Amino acid sequence: MLAVATACRPRPAPPPPPTTVAPPLTEAPLEPSGAAALAVGPIRETRSADGRAVFIEGTVENVGTRATQTITVWVNALDEAGMVLERVQALPTPQDPPPGTVARFVVQLRDDPRVRTYDVEAIGR
Repeated sequence: MLAVATACRPRPAPPPPPTTVAPPLTEAPLEPSGAAALAVGPIRETRSADGRAVFIEGTVENVGTRATQTITVWVNALDEAGMVLERVQALPTPQDPPPGTVARFVVQLRDDPRVRTYDVEAIGR
């Protein structure tokens, strides 16, 4: 009978709760990362001396709130109906312009008499 009486003893009381509470986990607010935004500046068309090529020069301005990276410019030569006759890619310099600064580009296209205008696209991240 002694064994049965020992096994039925009440459990000891749990320990009291801690008197100090750990502070909750908090995160510091992050600075806004900003946005990269590009604006194509005026372009200039120059014919080569031999009349076989056209050079398109221009600028891309960073009008965003952070530096950009990996800028690609596409220059499209368009005919009267807006159809693309030729498409050329350029990598402006510098590739990482800070906000408020410009990158410059130049491309060479064939001197095609059907070309009426140029469309310039700038893409960056």
